[in-house]
Amino acid sequence: MSTPSESKPAVRKKLLALRRSLRQEEWLEKSAAIAARISGIPEVAGAQHVLAYLSIAETREVFTGEIISRLCGSGRKVSVPVIRDDRLAACTYLPGEKLGKGMFGQPEPALFRPVDPSGIDAVIIPLVGADEEGNRMGYGRGYFDRFLSELAADGHFPCRVGLAFRLQIVPLLPRDVWDERLDYTVHEGGVMRFT
Repeated sequence: MSTPSESKPAVRKKLLALRRSLRQEEWLEKSAAIAARISGIPEVAGAQHVLAYLSIAETREVFTGEIISRLCGSGRKVSVPVIRDDRLAACTYLPGEKLGKGMFGQPEPALFRPVDPSGIDAVIIPLVGADEEGNRMGYGRGYFDRFLSELAADGHFPCRVGLAFRLQIVPLLPRDVWDERLDYTVHEGGVMRFT
């Protein structure tokens, strides 16, 4: 799919087109398989506080509704990423609460209740693409990279889990020095561990 000589924008465009091509039934079926696999990750299974994104259905991000329901149902604290003052912040999330649309069309709580990110044990990260080395390609704005880098600078290293469909995983992605790596990538066929 990608070669090291391809630019990030070119690879991103290809992978987004592939993901958007998923039919509704296929998207939901593969997302359910991913949801079933994520609970097998020890760092997620043992986490007390998880930051998890609310998926954008129109762009066929891996659907996280089932994952979040399971986490909340088992008594875990769940927060979601929101963009405030051009930075990613963790915000309290309660199932069933009123949602609005964020600056990229992502669902986010209508009421912003910030959370201290130092208590986050695991981060479930959206992505456009992932490779076999643990590299992640996001949407190109660097919000998650900066968020994770700031946590690391403060000595906090939550488990980093990327969710992808198998068609989004390539042998090697182009990357920059500021790109933060994943600990795991979960796809419908399995779990890839990098740490």
